Amino acid sequence: MGHGRDFIDQYRIIRLIRSGATCQIFEAIDGNTNQKVALKVLTAQARQSKTERGYLQHEFNVASKLSHDNVIEVFGVRTSGNDPYLSLEFGEQLNLKQRLRLDKDLMQHRADVIIEQSASGLDHLHDKKWVHCDIKPDNFLVDDQGRTKLIDFALCQPSRTGFLAKLGFGKPKSVAGTRSYMSPEQIRRRPLDIRSDVYSLGCMYFEVVTGKLPFTGNSPEQLLNKHLRAKAPPANTLNKNVTQEFSDLVEDMLAKKKEKRPNNLTVVLRNLSSMRVFRNKPLHPDQIEAARDDM
Repeated sequence: MGHGRDFIDQYRIIRLIRSGATCQIFEAIDGNTNQKVALKVLTAQARQSKTERGYLQHEFNVASKLSHDNVIEVFGVRTSGNDPYLSLEFGEQLNLKQRLRLDKDLMQHRADVIIEQSASGLDHLHDKKWVHCDIKPDNFLVDDQGRTKLIDFALCQPSRTGFLAKLGFGKPKSVAGTRSYMSPEQIRRRPLDIRSDVYSLGCMYFEVVTGKLPFTGNSPEQLLNKHLRAKAPPANTLNKNVTQEFSDLVEDMLAKKKEKRPNNLTVVLRNLSSMRVFRNKPLHPDQIEAARDDM
């Protein structure tokens, strides 16, 4: 959009929200509905790539079939022409990765809501027989109340279960995803089912409650190797305020063998409904501030 155009199709561009390697996100107004939307537009370089245009179309194909409070809504797509774009529901929120960095105390205070709603949105995607394949804090938008929305369906694959999976159909051609959250079977390029996302979500839960990743390495190889072989420390050893039940749930989600993980997120949500994440609910930043003032 370096060419200063004010419109892409019927969308009037208001401002750039953020810029990534392959796309820019703009705040825009849909001239047909007067509705505010987010416009995900491919960068000049990404536009040259058939693959990137394909991702955009694929993301629309997946997301347009979804309808859930905890999943971003997608309105339209255009993959031809100068500014291939996807138009989506507009949200002021930052993603969870940014918020864990900027608003650590608030995110701890809202952790129970974020944990429940992220599972809820992802469970809806799984009901539609898709594996997200890139579950990480960057792919959830979170507001101040902890309301959480799943985003970015570019890497989604059909969930391979049963007979076809045994034959090796749906084997990913390359390892896509993000190393810090990648399931062992994804690293090994095995056919994926929803339990791969359960693992990645477990990594994210671990990070939400402890502020640390379950695995780190000095090199990509070392990191991937830990996902394959090392056992993550129990979350409640890093944060004493985490309950034993929640720590155990995360440990189950991070099982190396997918058969040992919860079968689906419906099971995870059922477990969550009967447990507390923290022994004592972390204070809201305002309460922390007030407590400081009282000292």
